[in-house]
Amino acid sequence: MQALETMSIEVTDNSINFPFEWIAHLDFDSRFVQITLVDDRIAIHKPTAADVEYTKPCKAGDNSYIRSVSLFSIRVPKQFLEALGINMGDKADLTLEENCISIRNRPDEPEAAKPEPPEPVMAFCCVCGNLRYTGQGIVKVLSKYICHECVGIVKAL
Repeated sequence: MQALETMSIEVTDNSINFPFEWIAHLDFDSRFVQITLVDDRIAIHKPTAADVEYTKPCKAGDNSYIRSVSLFSIRVPKQFLEALGINMGDKADLTLEENCISIRNRPDEPEAAKPEPPEPVMAFCCVCGNLRYTGQGIVKVLSKYICHECVGIVKAL
């Protein structure tokens, strides 16, 4: 099953909004969609006429429901979201595929490791000869170290 487009959403409740183009692409022209829990995703697809007729109360089974569509918003059963480990406030990935829309738990993005601050370097100022630590009054200019006092004097020249 080839993905056509993917977008990320924040799950604020179990009503999921979809772009109109996605609904049109899948030809959800009826008032109902079938929502199925499949392994690592929730699949939303067009039900057969028999499915809709058979499931008047909008329930088909433990892992599949028929639900009505209202303004591109579909209420996904909360237990399906919970089964995938998606809680309110989490991110989820919506993917438009050939014959369905899939909802998957978006894995937490690893935090970028913060670079360790450089070790302070003790150096002599190349102008006045004072011994200082970097970050405490001495900076590296080209390949030499110079203290802040001397930088001010050089700038004033």
